[in-house]
Amino acid sequence: MADLAFLGNNIKAPFSSIRQLFDHLRAKPDVADALNATYTYHGLFKTAASKNGLSDQKFIIEISPTRLGLRLAELDLFLYSHGFTEVLEFFTELTSKNLHHLLSMLGATIGADLFPLHRSSNINFRLYDYTPDTAAPQSEIGCGVHRDYGTFSIVFQDETLGLEIESASHPGEWLPVPADSAVMLCGWSAFIVSGGELRAVRHRVRRQPGVRRLSAVLFVAPDLNVALKPIISGKSNVQFSPDVLEGKVNVGRLKEFRDKKWCWREGNAKPEDGEDVSQDADIERLILG
Repeated sequence: MADLAFLGNNIKAPFSSIRQLFDHLRAKPDVADALNATYTYHGLFKTAASKNGLSDQKFIIEISPTRLGLRLAELDLFLYSHGFTEVLEFFTELTSKNLHHLLSMLGATIGADLFPLHRSSNINFRLYDYTPDTAAPQSEIGCGVHRDYGTFSIVFQDETLGLEIESASHPGEWLPVPADSAVMLCGWSAFIVSGGELRAVRHRVRRQPGVRRLSAVLFVAPDLNVALKPIISGKSNVQFSPDVLEGKVNVGRLKEFRDKKWCWREGNAKPEDGEDVSQDADIERLILG
C-alpha cells in the first residue's frame, strides 16, 4: 500500500439510497432546514451551487458522527425512510471493518505505528451530488484541484467517470480513476508524519455536462490536538517548515487553513477581492515554509 490505492469494487456504497436522500432533501425544503438546524455553522446540506456559478458545482450532505450523534432521534422522523438508514449503516460498517486494517497497512508501509495519532476517531462522512441542475450547468468544475488535509480518504463512485488524480511522475497530467473502483488517497497529514514518504495526492472532479454523478467519501484524520511532524526520518529530502519541525502545527490548525478555503469554494463564504481561493498554496507555505 502507498499513498494511492485502488480498493476494487468489492465494497459498494448504497447509491440508490444516496440518490433518494438527495432527491428528498431537494424536494422538501422544510426537511433540509431541519437537517441544517442540527449544525447551524454552515449547515449539513450544502446547496450553494444552485445559486453560485463560481463555486464548486456540487451539492453536499455531511454525515459527521460528532455533529449528528446527539440529534439522530430528531432526524429519524424526517430521513430514516428516505435512504438515511442505509447510508449510516454503510459508513458504520465501513469504519468498523476496515479502518483498523487500513491504518495498520499504511503504518507498515512507512514503518511506524499510526494508532497513537488516531485515538479519537476523527472521521467524517460526506455525500456528493454532481448534478447538472446548478447555477453553471455547463461548468466542468465539480470539485477543484486540491489535496485533503487528513491521513487518507476513501472515495466511492457510482460508476460515472469524473474523479481524476495528478500524475506523480508528470505533474500537470491528470489521470482518470476507473469509475467502478473505490480509491484511497493520502492527504497532507500522512505526508507530514511520513516525512514525505507518502504523497498528499492532488485530485479533482470534472463534470460531464448533462450527466449526474454521485460519490460517497470517508475522511480519516489524526486527532485534532496531534502535533504534525515527521515520525520517521532519513528517508526523504523534503524540507519542512520550522513550525512543523518544532511541532507547532497541529491537526486542528491545518484543518482551519483547509476549512477557510472550502467555505469559499463551496459558496458558503466570499473571499476578499483578489484573494486566491485555491487551498494548496497556503498549506504548502505552512508545511514547507
